[in-house]
Amino acid sequence: MKRLPTFEYRVPRSAGEAVALLREHGPDARVLAGGTDLIPSMKQHLFGPRVLVSLRGIPDLAAVREAEAGGLSLGATATLAQVARDPRLRERYPAVAEACSTVATPIIQNQGTIGGNVLLDTRCYYYNQSELWRTALGFCLKKDGDVCHVARSSPTCLAASSADTVPALILYGAKVRLVSAAGQRLVPVAALYTDDGRAWNTLRPGELLTEVLLPPPAEGSVVLHRKMRRRQAIDYGFLLAAVRVDGDPREGLADAQVVVSCVGPRPVHTPAVDLVRGRPLTDELAEEIANRAAKAASPLTTHGVQPSYRKKMIRVLVRRALLDLLGEPAGSAAGAGSAA
Repeated sequence: MKRLPTFEYRVPRSAGEAVALLREHGPDARVLAGGTDLIPSMKQHLFGPRVLVSLRGIPDLAAVREAEAGGLSLGATATLAQVARDPRLRERYPAVAEACSTVATPIIQNQGTIGGNVLLDTRCYYYNQSELWRTALGFCLKKDGDVCHVARSSPTCLAASSADTVPALILYGAKVRLVSAAGQRLVPVAALYTDDGRAWNTLRPGELLTEVLLPPPAEGSVVLHRKMRRRQAIDYGFLLAAVRVDGDPREGLADAQVVVSCVGPRPVHTPAVDLVRGRPLTDELAEEIANRAAKAASPLTTHGVQPSYRKKMIRVLVRRALLDLLGEPAGSAAGAGSAA
């Protein structure tokens, strides 16, 4: 049995108290929300915080509320299951609800949180292993080593963003509220990530994510979520894609965008407005959009699945999603993996 390292457990009763603890303990502290990723990582000795600041004692952070002009506020500790079954989410932002429902298993969805998913640590085949396994390898650039085994000449870590909800949140234009002793700021979800899998997010020291803000849904806009993993449950995805189209697919589109994740530290956002403006959605146009998304992304050996296969599957997932808007069959993908 893997044991947790020793730590002090603190349960603040307000966001202000939590921020004060983060400021007091600095890099020795980590925030604990659902703990579904943090606790296993601590058992693997990827993290060894001296203080865990639990957010479970702050009820306000677990609420899903109406926001300005028809938007929604998702408290950072609202569980993935809570978000997935909220009727307002399912009606206005169905791709977010769908993304939450494809995370791992129902047990994990009832424990994991929306804030924790947005801030999910980058993952890699060479990093998310036991300490014994990593010792035999000689460690890696992300933890205790000086070489990225994904690309040995890379000066940065290439561990990949694997958060299910992020592609859809980006396409809905979501923002997060970050609170610290210096005040608060709103940051687009798309601006939260960097190209280095070590320092992969743009949070400042001592900042706490308190809510995810979804703007009012745009009229005539549809967002779809797609995921591939080896098994339909348990596994992290080895490919995530979200597709957004604006306008009538049969009469003529005004815009189309794709976000692909699990291919690097930062999700890859590919606009396609120049391809679609005024054109009805056809199999040919779906293929053009899918090809552009695949060209923009460069899957590497961060997962136990061949990069060439994952590259091919970007085209498959994006094309499938687009043709689903027309209610047309998109064919099947050959090989390992399953789409959710």
